[in-house]
Amino acid sequence: MTTVIVGSPKITDTYEPYQEYCPRCQATHTTRIEQTRGNCWWITFVLGCVFFFPLCYWLCCASSKDTKHFCPSCGTLLAIRQGGC
Repeated sequence: MTTVIVGSPKITDTYEPYQEYCPRCQATHTTRIEQTRGNCWWITFVLGCVFFFPLCYWLCCASSKDTKHFCPSCGTLLAIRQGGC
């Protein structure tokens, strides 16, 4: 699937799909989400492995990952929720 970025995506505070207006489709949709490992996740992973192994348990949680909200119709990146730090 092709990802299209129209302007800059807004910062949101939710990890769950929600209703968002898509400027490309000019309609309101429930977002499609993808969770990815961001910079904070990798820093925590390295520090957890080197210094404090139980810290790595936190990395399994959805709140430790970045959540990207996309338009389900056209694939436009609408919002980002940065996880962790």
